[in-house]
Amino acid sequence: MTLSLRIVLIVCAALDLLFIVRRIKKSKIDVMDSIFWLFFSLSFVVLALFPQIASFFAGLLGFQASANFVFVYVIAVLVMRDFSNTTEIAVLRKKVEGLIQEVALSS
Repeated sequence: MTLSLRIVLIVCAALDLLFIVRRIKKSKIDVMDSIFWLFFSLSFVVLALFPQIASFFAGLLGFQASANFVFVYVIAVLVMRDFSNTTEIAVLRKKVEGLIQEVALSS
């Protein structure tokens, strides 16, 4: 993994941490939701400080470069988070529909 990619990972992690802390202080994000982003940022730092981890998994999964593994890792984690959010939104929509029906019947 190149030095420039390692620096970008650390800078992104620092910016992400700053952004999360500001959102928590302004009560715009729930602390439980922010835990995901904190661990995600921490994983950037770990991959930047220990590039052999990315190299190991890149070799294991057949990537030619560890940078390719880092990009796929980021995409995969974000897709899983998106799926989780989609599931949560579906549950909340059903609850809202139930509340709307309850209010409509009581009026």
